[in-house]
Amino acid sequence: MRVGLREAVFSANCFAAAMLALYVSFALGLERPFWAMATVYITSQPLSGAVRSKAVFRLLGTLVGASAAVVMVPLLVDAPLLLSLALAGWVAACQFVSLLDRTPRSYLFMLAGYTAALVGFPTVGHPETIFDVAVLRAQEIGIGVTCAALVHAAIWPRSVTALLGTRVRTLLAEAERWVADALAPAPMERADQERRRLAADVTELHVMATHVPFDTAAARPTRALLSALQDRFVLLLPLVSAVEDRLRAIAAEGEVPAEVAALVDDIRGWAIDADAYDPASLVARADALAAALTPADWRELLIANLLDRLRELVEALDSARLVAAQAIDPGAAPPERVRALLSERRRRPLHRDLPLALLSAVATFAAILACCGFWIMTAWPEGAVAAMIAAVVCCFFATIDDPVPAQRGFLIWTVASLPLVALYLFALLPLVHSFETLALLLAPALLVPGVLMALPRWYGRMMPLLIGLAGGLALTNSFTADAAGFFNGSVAQLAGVAAAMVATRLCRSLGAGAALRRLRRAGWRELAELAARPGGAPLPAWRSRMLDRVGLLGARVGDLEQGDRDAGMAALRELRVGVNLAQLAPANEVADHSLAALRADVAAHYRARARGEVAAPDAALLARLDAAIATALAQVPAPRDRLAALTGLRRNFFPAAGGLDHARAAA
Repeated sequence: MRVGLREAVFSANCFAAAMLALYVSFALGLERPFWAMATVYITSQPLSGAVRSKAVFRLLGTLVGASAAVVMVPLLVDAPLLLSLALAGWVAACQFVSLLDRTPRSYLFMLAGYTAALVGFPTVGHPETIFDVAVLRAQEIGIGVTCAALVHAAIWPRSVTALLGTRVRTLLAEAERWVADALAPAPMERADQERRRLAADVTELHVMATHVPFDTAAARPTRALLSALQDRFVLLLPLVSAVEDRLRAIAAEGEVPAEVAALVDDIRGWAIDADAYDPASLVARADALAAALTPADWRELLIANLLDRLRELVEALDSARLVAAQAIDPGAAPPERVRALLSERRRRPLHRDLPLALLSAVATFAAILACCGFWIMTAWPEGAVAAMIAAVVCCFFATIDDPVPAQRGFLIWTVASLPLVALYLFALLPLVHSFETLALLLAPALLVPGVLMALPRWYGRMMPLLIGLAGGLALTNSFTADAAGFFNGSVAQLAGVAAAMVATRLCRSLGAGAALRRLRRAGWRELAELAARPGGAPLPAWRSRMLDRVGLLGARVGDLEQGDRDAGMAALRELRVGVNLAQLAPANEVADHSLAALRADVAAHYRARARGEVAAPDAALLARLDAAIATALAQVPAPRDRLAALTGLRRNFFPAAGGLDHARAAA
């Protein structure tokens, strides 16, 4: 709730941009200048780069949506039901695509959806004006986004690149602190909290990276560089968790060998201070200790597995530091190792929930169609307003697990705007005799909410207040104050929000616990596929989706019961399971049928988990693992990578199991 100079300047910028947009629209003689004013507030963000990206996406989405309305309305205006179905279907389809995108670019699809409703529904009574209204809408939106982008970029701009550099430093410090805590002799209580924060921050970094191409900074990191940085942190999460687990398992069966303990302590010191050791020497020490081992029992397998994970951890943290330094100082020439990472970098895919996106689209379709049905049956003059608002409100909050509380807040703050609108319409605006007077009268009503809008906690409250104010005033070149029209329009707005709430509640509301279970089931289905078809799906893409789910789970941890929190953090263990499965080389399975049988059992287990049939692996899977480990140990030389993967799977599936049971393996 702290309001400072930054928030005051943001509000002043919004007001200046809104008045500039209003003045330009009046000067050009446009029919709906209030569209431009409202657009400024909808587009404005505290980050100047975010404003520009949102402005570009909003303008493109408006053009697409307006074009769709121009096509649909003249063709179907004589069939109101078909037109309602077409417009509702368009909005729902665009919302479906926007929910699958999950980047700021999704704003384009959302705008393309509800812009068609904003342009199409008001013109059904005069379809001959559809092209003019579409062009007018595009002009007003263009003026609004241009004014917002120019003012926010010119007056104390807040660079995305500068903030990104700060976030990268923070993220790297979090990763280094977590590595050091995980390698500490005694377990740290804060380790779980650090792990959750890091997982959520990696996904936040991905979202921020979308704004970078639109930033005002002269030197900006590339999207490929930021994606490579995300990948480095993707690797760290399962590696640190695996190292932590192996250290606990080895300590439970006896002392950690002195040479290994010394290596762990040195890696911990290097994580705290990057100049303390040469990472290449740490990797060489881990390889030398591993080469000297000839695993013959479970304890030695754990030690060999720990050394492999330590080597990978050092390489991953060292790469993360190099890429982070390049992201913080994008103007510097990248070292050869960073260039190699960039050359192999691919697009980072995120988790997509198709059924939930479909349910959201169904809710939007139902809300719009319900408003249209009431409009058609009653011939209510303001029915178009209800259908438009239903489309907007459904789209605005579709990304939330349970949109209804946010929609209820939108309804409350829309109601709160109505007395203010009435005061201006019937008492203050009749006194206006010049643009300067208008700006002076609007200043208190816009500047105070603008300051609060800069605060994340108040953004969702002030936005409907400002949208309701701008839409209710409906400032045009010819001012009229119609009490009946104001009342009907207000009722229509509230009816549209109510329709959105009812449809959303019936079709797709779910709490944080339900969202967690959906995320985990999606992960289980992919693990089953990964086990059944080795090499069928690229590991980096799978790992990226799994990490994204971990981040999504971490963002919901504060809203979960303790049991759900524990289940949510178990997703890290499942992330390691997938990495272990990918390490089992399929080339030797013709000679070793135990691996194929093991994969089949793992796939069956995760398919059953996805169906809700089982919660824990059965003893048969443990026997399969012991048999596969025994087979690998009998080979000369022993396949090191396969043993490491099998050891990891056994620890992840059966952390409480003791040493190898040779009788069980033989059976």
